[in-house]
Amino acid sequence: MRKLSHNPLKDITGSLGKELLNKKIALCVTGSVAAIEASEIARELMRRGAEVDSVLSKSACEFIGPKLMEWATGNKAITELTGNTEHIHLAGDWVGKVDIVIIAPATANTIGKIASGIDDTTVTTVATTALGSGIPILIAPAMHYSMFRHPIVLENINKLKKLGIQILEPEIVEGKAKMAPISRIVETVIRKFYRRDLKGVKFLISAGSTIEYLDPVRIITNKSSGKMGIAIALEASRRGADSTLIAGVIKEKIPQGIRVLRTETSKEMLKVVKKELARTRYDVFVGSAAVSDFRPLDSHKIKIPTRDNKKLTIELEATLKIVNFVKKLSPKTSLIAFKAEYGLSDSKLIEKAREVMRSSRADLVVANHIGIEGAGFGSDTNEAYIIDRKGKTTLIPRTTKQDFARKIFDYMINFMDLKGR
Repeated sequence: MRKLSHNPLKDITGSLGKELLNKKIALCVTGSVAAIEASEIARELMRRGAEVDSVLSKSACEFIGPKLMEWATGNKAITELTGNTEHIHLAGDWVGKVDIVIIAPATANTIGKIASGIDDTTVTTVATTALGSGIPILIAPAMHYSMFRHPIVLENINKLKKLGIQILEPEIVEGKAKMAPISRIVETVIRKFYRRDLKGVKFLISAGSTIEYLDPVRIITNKSSGKMGIAIALEASRRGADSTLIAGVIKEKIPQGIRVLRTETSKEMLKVVKKELARTRYDVFVGSAAVSDFRPLDSHKIKIPTRDNKKLTIELEATLKIVNFVKKLSPKTSLIAFKAEYGLSDSKLIEKAREVMRSSRADLVVANHIGIEGAGFGSDTNEAYIIDRKGKTTLIPRTTKQDFARKIFDYMINFMDLKGR
């Protein structure tokens, strides 16, 4: 068989982001039914750029096989410790050690052994070695709730916390202390290594679409998903900023740790923006919401009957531009505005963005063509121009919206000289 120049099992590496690029992770799995999620944990970590090695206890192998984890990671699973001292290779105090050890799921038995310094399994031995080497350890318990609330189990968990081990609290559902969701495990790992260069900086971010009522049932809106705004709020939070998201109509899940204020109409969103800017000194406002440009002059109080109205004429009026109020209400707040256009040339798009900058006094305007595949409403990727108040125009090529948000922040920090406190 011809030897491959690369490992096709690792082709997903970095496909969703580069947050964990060049990070080496030991994923340790113990004998819980939640072990069936281990392969997806590994894959999600890899999709963010990580190199993952799996370590399975003997009990874990009764739920999942080592071949599954070899497929998931592209590396042979460790199921026993041999003369090759696998635990030292992964977690010993040497230049090639892993950056973090994750134990997910972690049973009460494994937690008790680590807390007591017992290392008689592959997983507990890796944990003991990692503790001695100063490698961060993240543990995601999984067991029945009656076991989780046992006084000795709780005492053991507290012991681990005092040792500096991070515990991802389980979700109590159906009488079980279920392992934290994969998304929370992955996000916790990302935050472990993320640069916290905006600690204490306050961000107010608008996201999603707004709706305008024709009657109690029918609405005028647009196809914005809010993904870009969520990515911006998450990036701010990861960097240590205090992030408040004014959410219009958003169907996407908003990550934990972000303060959310819900709105529907453009009028409601403007009211909340005014209130927030009046009560709090925000350092940065990011206007990424796709606010409706028009609304009905009169909204009907009852559902408009279609049998009696073969034709319907609706008179619309322009909505107020929310970004135009930011500098008036809070002159010291830096303003990042967004401008989405359809069917324009690049030069016309940039010209429209500069008009927004002049009318709103924005510091930066992010301008994109929503008619381009992979850069429009609802897509997972984006590409756009950043126009700054000094006249410079920079293209951010197509990338995931989360990576796009990171690049906006890098530009913003450099241009505005933003610093954490």
